[in-house]
Amino acid sequence: MLRLLIFSSIVLLLAGCSARITPPATPETPRSIFILDHGKHSSLVLTQANGDLIRYSYGDWRYYAQAQTGLLSGFRAIALPSKAALGRRQLPGPASAENVRQQVKASIENMLSLEAEAEAVDRLLEQLQQKFDASRVSLLYRPEYDLEFVQHPVNYSLRNNSNRVLGDWLKQLGSDIHGWPLLSDWQLEPSRQ
Repeated sequence: MLRLLIFSSIVLLLAGCSARITPPATPETPRSIFILDHGKHSSLVLTQANGDLIRYSYGDWRYYAQAQTGLLSGFRAIALPSKAALGRRQLPGPASAENVRQQVKASIENMLSLEAEAEAVDRLLEQLQQKFDASRVSLLYRPEYDLEFVQHPVNYSLRNNSNRVLGDWLKQLGSDIHGWPLLSDWQLEPSRQ
C-alpha cells in the first residue's frame, strides 16, 4: 500500500507535465486535424479525403473500453502494463472545430486545430483502420464516449498512455513533440518554417 501511495504521489507531481506540438510547415495539400483534450486523456480527429471526420483514441482496455473506472482499476492501469484499447468513431463533415464539438459526446476541455499533409493523414488513417479491422472480434461500444473499441496490439502503460500514443500519431503527421505528454495538457507552438 505504501508503494501505491508513493507511486500515486509521483504521478500527481508529474501531472503538471505538458507536451508542446510544433506542427509541420504549411502543407502543400492541407488536411485539418483536431486534438481533443478530455482532461486525463486525449483523442485525435482526422479529416478523410471525402471531408468526413474520424475520431481515434487509445487507452487501457479495462479502464477505458470496459469502463472499470474505480480507483484500484485506475492505479492498475498506470502501474502495470495491460491490454490496450483503440477507440474509433466516424463523424460527418465539415472539418470545423464547431462541428467536432457538436458531435463528440465526451467532455472536451480544450481543442487544438492544425493542418497536416493530406498524404500523411491518409497513411495514418490506413494504419489505424488496419489495426481496428484486425481486432474486430473484440469490438464493443461505449455509449458514454460514443466510441467503438477494439483491443490494440501494443500494451497500455504509464510510458505508453493515450497522450504518448497520440503524440506518436502527430509525429507520423509531421509534427515535432517536445516534453512528456503524461496528461493531455497539449500546447501548440508556431509551425516550422
